[in-house]
Amino acid sequence: MFRMFALSVVLVFFAFTPAAHARRPQGAPTVVILVRHGEKEKEPTGDPPLSELGRKTAERLAVIGEGAGVEVVFTSQAKRTRDTAAPLAARRGLTPNVRNVTRETVDAHVRGLAKEILDSHRGKTVLVVGHSNTAPRIAALLSGKTIPDLDDATEFDAIFVVIIPESGAPKLVRAKY
Repeated sequence: MFRMFALSVVLVFFAFTPAAHARRPQGAPTVVILVRHGEKEKEPTGDPPLSELGRKTAERLAVIGEGAGVEVVFTSQAKRTRDTAAPLAARRGLTPNVRNVTRETVDAHVRGLAKEILDSHRGKTVLVVGHSNTAPRIAALLSGKTIPDLDDATEFDAIFVVIIPESGAPKLVRAKY
C-alpha cells in the first residue's frame, strides 16, 4: 500500500512539472531521476540478471519515466542496470548511455556523470539507473544533500528525484516505487 501511495505522489509530482510536457519552455528545470537497479537473481559471481521481482520493478519504473517525459537514460555496464532501464527506453524510443564503473572508479564515475548531466542535458529529464552506492551519491552531489548509500541486500525500490532550477537551490524528493 505504501508503495502505491509513494508511486502516486511521484506521478502527481511529475504531472505538475515542466518535464511532463512535450514542449519544454526555455529555463525549464533539469529533472534527474535516480534509482538502483531492480532486484537481481542470487548468483554468487558474475553479472546476474534481474529476478522476476526485478523485472516488475523495471516495468513500474517505465510507467514513472514515461509519465515524467524522460529524454535521456544512463546505466552502468551491468546487465541488471541495463535491464532495469530497458522497458522505459523501449517505450520512449531511447538508447541508454552506458557508463563503465568499477569499485575502484565509483567516485570518478559519480563526479563525471553529475558533470555530464549538468553540462550536456540542462533542461531535460534524465533517468540514471545505478547501484546501491552510485545512485544516492549522484543524487547527493546534484542536490547538495547528504544521502547514505542504500542497503545492498534490501533497498531496490528507492527513487531520488532531483529538480535543478535554472537559478536557486536544487530540490530533492526521495520515495519508494
